[in-house]
Amino acid sequence: MFALGTAAAIAADLPPLPQGLTAPVKPSKMQAFNLPTAAGGFAKSDDYKDKVIIARFWATW
Repeated sequence: MFALGTAAAIAADLPPLPQGLTAPVKPSKMQAFNLPTAAGGFAKSDDYKDKVIIARFWATW
């Protein structure tokens, strides 16, 4: 229960979403993935099963 309460408190402190973006109505599961890492290994979705993660995607264009 502590973790849930802490997560809710942290979420309440987040800045508002940028104009034009909305939060999903209900959570959804992430698609399976297998991506190369900068260290030369691979990050697989199975490695993060039952964990909450934050994914940041970026591009250089």
